Amino acid sequence: MLAVLFSLWSFTAIASERAPTDFDLQRVLWSDFQSHLDGMHAHEPGDRGVCLTGLVQRLRKDWHVMTAEQRRIITETLAPSRTDLFEPRPVLGQPAGPPPPTPASDTCWESTKDNRIDTEHFSVQWDDGIIDEEDAQDFADSLEESWEIEVGDLGWKQPNGSDRYLMRIEVERMGNGAGAYTSVDSCGGSYLPYVVASAGSFRQGDWYKTMACHELHHAIQYAYGFGHEFWWWEATATWVEDHVYPYANDWANALYMFSQSPHLGMNAFAGRSNDQDLFWHTYGMGIWGMFLDQKVGGNELVRKTWEVGEGAWCQYCLWMPDVIEDVGEDFDELFADFLATTAVLDFRDRNVLTDVRRADRVTSLPNEGDVPSYGRPQSLGMNIIEFTADLGEEGKVLEVNFNGSSSPDYWVAVLVRGSNEVEEQVVFDIDERGDGMAYISFEGDRPVHLVVSPVDEDAQGYEFNWQGDVDFSYSWTARVVAESDVGSALETDSSESQSVPIGEFALANEPKGCSCASTQSPMRGWALVGIVCMVLGIRRRD
Repeated sequence: MLAVLFSLWSFTAIASERAPTDFDLQRVLWSDFQSHLDGMHAHEPGDRGVCLTGLVQRLRKDWHVMTAEQRRIITETLAPSRTDLFEPRPVLGQPAGPPPPTPASDTCWESTKDNRIDTEHFSVQWDDGIIDEEDAQDFADSLEESWEIEVGDLGWKQPNGSDRYLMRIEVERMGNGAGAYTSVDSCGGSYLPYVVASAGSFRQGDWYKTMACHELHHAIQYAYGFGHEFWWWEATATWVEDHVYPYANDWANALYMFSQSPHLGMNAFAGRSNDQDLFWHTYGMGIWGMFLDQKVGGNELVRKTWEVGEGAWCQYCLWMPDVIEDVGEDFDELFADFLATTAVLDFRDRNVLTDVRRADRVTSLPNEGDVPSYGRPQSLGMNIIEFTADLGEEGKVLEVNFNGSSSPDYWVAVLVRGSNEVEEQVVFDIDERGDGMAYISFEGDRPVHLVVSPVDEDAQGYEFNWQGDVDFSYSWTARVVAESDVGSALETDSSESQSVPIGEFALANEPKGCSCASTQSPMRGWALVGIVCMVLGIRRRD
């Protein structure tokens, strides 16, 4: 294993207050490379394999900071047939070459493998003893199936150069693990994509099929430029798996990591670290693609987010809220719907999804709570607080007062009632101080979920440190009341009515319920902030 050659360097996260030095980047990339390979080699039968495309993109961008020995080991591991991972390949007919064949009949680059199978769009190549011809043919067939759906049915762009050349698909011996990556190489003045798959991928049942459609989508993404942040590359390639091989449900294994860490930012990635939660979370955010597809605008909307990136002036820089606005949708409204939909997993094939981790589960009311000790939300991440169904009462509503810190640009918060589907949702109107109140019907037949998310416009881009101090605090109070009593003071249980200052209330009875999963004790009073009103929307971004 690679760890035998080099011990894993320990390091602390690079402080977000300063730009990383070349030495910082070298430590992070080397450690990240080792972690990826360790994860791939530890792959168990039935597990999802590892896509190394993001790692290779980062290595390409910062290859100059790696030592000669590190470059040698990385190249021997990821591209054994090459002397340098990013050296230009020999191009057919150098220097200029003959006119490209039509239709495509060869790759742009010279063949260097012992064997090859050519199809309409691909050339699968491998050396003797790596895989057998049957595996290679199955792989080629899966690539063509994926092309037919992704390009033919869904209307995504063809990979660059595919009108002139076959796409080169290599199978290499990268240990025994299941994994693959997609990258680009120079071809006559332009960059064309190619795919490298580990031979171990063909010893994991049918996983090679979803690997094929996933890596093809990365090749397609390059045709739209390098504008999107890393997470959306992996998230979109994970989302498309459900369109190409819906019966496989491999994507559900990836979305598991979203369910386990919903507090991580939508656009978080492991850029400055080898944090495996951040790494796997990028796949888990395929749930955002499923939301845009199933609940808003179909495949066309997901595709439009990539069309926005064509001609982008920067690399890995497009922030999703801006992208959604650019395609003509209101991000704040969509994001509130996403929070509600996600809380109850109101998606097609919900039965194969893992319930999203709760920050708190409340089993007595009135009650109060604040940010959890683990899982404080990052920008565009979320916390879900569940109020169990038995706390509701016929004819009553759940009233929730939210107080967020003023440190993010703004908060999005929503109340949603339901178990497996959204039966009703109400969005908080939150002021500039982070304060807001909302209420929702709470009859005792369905749980209600409070979902909160901070939005911070600084939390974006290739250099942002997602391991830094980038999460946010909040608190909440909740009670069950008649709708006519929302925002009003309640009488105490004394025989005489007790005056209660405006904006406060005293408990009329003991808390409903016999226990509380929250670390907070039932509250004896609270402050209601602002004027109570029916909530119709959330504050817009500038």
